[in-house]
This record gives sequence, structure tokens and C-alpha cells, in this order.
Amino acid sequence: MSKNLLAAFGLLTLVVLAATAVAGLLIVKDRVRIVVTQDETGERPDPTALLRDDLQTVGKDVAALTQALGENFERLAGALEAAADRRHAEVMALRQELTAVRQTLTAQAGQDQALQGKVTMIGERIANLAAAVAAAPATPVQPAAVPPGEPAPLPPTATEPPTTAPASPEPVGVTPPQQPATQKPAGFLGFQVGGARFRFDALQRYSIIPELSRVGFDAKSTLHDFSGVTSKVIGEFVADFDDPQGAWTGRVTCEAATLATGVDGRDTAMREHLDTGHHAEIVFALQKFEAAKDGIDVGKQTAQGEVIGTMTIRGKDQPLRMPVTITVDASRRVVIEGQVPLKLSDYGVPVPSQLGLINMQDEVKVWIALRARVRQESR
Repeated sequence: MSKNLLAAFGLLTLVVLAATAVAGLLIVKDRVRIVVTQDETGERPDPTALLRDDLQTVGKDVAALTQALGENFERLAGALEAAADRRHAEVMALRQELTAVRQTLTAQAGQDQALQGKVTMIGERIANLAAAVAAAPATPVQPAAVPPGEPAPLPPTATEPPTTAPASPEPVGVTPPQQPATQKPAGFLGFQVGGARFRFDALQRYSIIPELSRVGFDAKSTLHDFSGVTSKVIGEFVADFDDPQGAWTGRVTCEAATLATGVDGRDTAMREHLDTGHHAEIVFALQKFEAAKDGIDVGKQTAQGEVIGTMTIRGKDQPLRMPVTITVDASRRVVIEGQVPLKLSDYGVPVPSQLGLINMQDEVKVWIALRARVRQESR
């Protein structure tokens, strides 16, 4: 009896618990939310790698564009050079034709002058004859002698009194034809720069541009090599770059005290050795230019050779030959670059030495990098 009662009680308890669970589920079912999230362990693209890849792509595109531009510029340069050569040949042919025309005109002018002389002589003879006839008496007389080749005047007839011949009009001078003014043809290298005509193949006067020019030297010592440089350069020169034996003239001057090596103490000693207090300038007097074999190219506006003149350092003059290269930049400025070794002792410059331990070599390399433009008054 008691077992049956306990079993019934247990069953009832289970029913109650089940009912309670069902009731709780019904209460909270509307409050339950299911959220699905992405797995955080997934790999994402690296922004730096993406940017690097984009830069590499852009770099390849720029390299391809650069190569294409370079090839196109080379083709353009070749076409321009070919056109310049053709134009130069045409100009030379025109010059020859102009020379022939000038010679013809000169010969024609000589013939015209000779004809004018003959006409004047004939006029004078006619005037003399007319004056003789006017001064003759009324009775018949022998006609005045007439120069050979001139028609004799007719004698007066017996039935008619002699008449006085009218004065012959003055001969009208024949003016020789004017020669047309000829101008030297401006070749394909002729163009205007700042009011002055620049021509690579003509004698013109040039002025150094100080702010774009430098001169200096390279020296060697026991411990190290060093250089000195200055842009305090002035001067001018007269030159024809197309003349292989050009009688150039000019003068280039730099301020010795402005040479700087980058070490104050060394610069002070250098000025003492150059004696800048008494010899403030280093001067090169230009006297001549000798072109190298096949060193002049008018079409490309380049020349190579040696400038010859006199260098003055510390008041002492020495002859100097400096190999140079001459070009023309995009702004039609003449660029002259060159270098030459020289010995300081040749100019009386003491070679620096400190206690016999640090010695400077006697020979230094002097160099120039000059830019010049045509003077405004040049024509």
C-alpha cells in the first residue's frame, strides 16, 4: 500500500515538473535571440601588400611610358638632325648662287660704267662741235675738224645764207642701274636671342654669364684631394665657332680671393700663397682657337679643340693651351668646358707644406665651366 502511494506521488511530481517546464518555455520563448557571427580566425588581405602591388603596377606603367618617350625623342632628334643637315646643304648652295649673282652684277656694273664713259665722251664732242658752228662767220668756211668717227657737218648752199646751228642740247647722263642690296643669307642656325642674332657659324661677341659660370682647380695632397671653386667670373670674347683657325680674342677674369675649398684655414693660407692683396685677379687672355680634326659640327652646334692664350696668376704670365668642348644649350647659350694641368711653381706660387708631413703637389688641374650669350649690340 505504501509503495503504491509513493509511486503515485512520484508520478505526480514528474507531471508537475513537466508542466512547470512547459509553462517557463512558453514565457521566455519570445525573448530568445540567435546570433550568427563570422569566424574571427579568417584571413584578410594586407592593405600594405595591396598598396605595394598598386605601386609596382604604376611603376611598370611609368617605365613603359618613359621607354616610349625616350624612343620617340630619339626619333625626333634624328629627324631634326637630318633636317638640319639638309638645310645646311641648301644654305651652302644658296650662298654659291648668291656669290655667282654678285660676280655677275659686279661685271655688269663695270660694263655700265664703261658705257657711261663713252656716252659722256660723245656728248662732249657734240657740244664742242655745236659751239664751233655757232662761232663761225657768215661766209662759207671750211668746217671745223671733226674727231674721227663723227659725221661732218654739211656746208651751207650757195642760194641760202649760212645759218647758225642751234646749240646742241647737253647730253643726258646715263645712270647705271643700281645694284640690288644683297644681304648675307641667314642660315638655318640664324635666330633672334634677346635682340641679337645668334649664329654658330659667324663672328660675334659673347659675354660671360657669371651666375651660370664657374672656374676652379683640383689639387692633391699627402692626406687627401681637394678642390677650389668660384663663380665670380666675368669677361667677354669674340669668336666664330665654324672657323677651325679662328683668330679669337677675349679675356676671362676671376677673383682670386673668392676661391673656396670648404676649409676656412686652408682658404686663408691659399689666399696668402696667391698674394690676393696685391694680385686680386686670375686672368686668361684668349688669342686663338685651333679646332680638332673633324671637331666642328655646325649642324649639331658643337666644336672641339684648344683655346690658346696667356694665363696670369700672381702677376706672372705664362702661355697656355686648354682643350675645350663647345656646345649650345636649350636657351641658346654657349657652353664652354675644359681643363688643363699646370704647375704652381711656373707662376711663382709657393707650394703649401706643413712641417714636411703634409705636402701638396705642385701640379694642379685647372678647369672651366662657362656659359655665355651674344652681346645685345652684336649683329
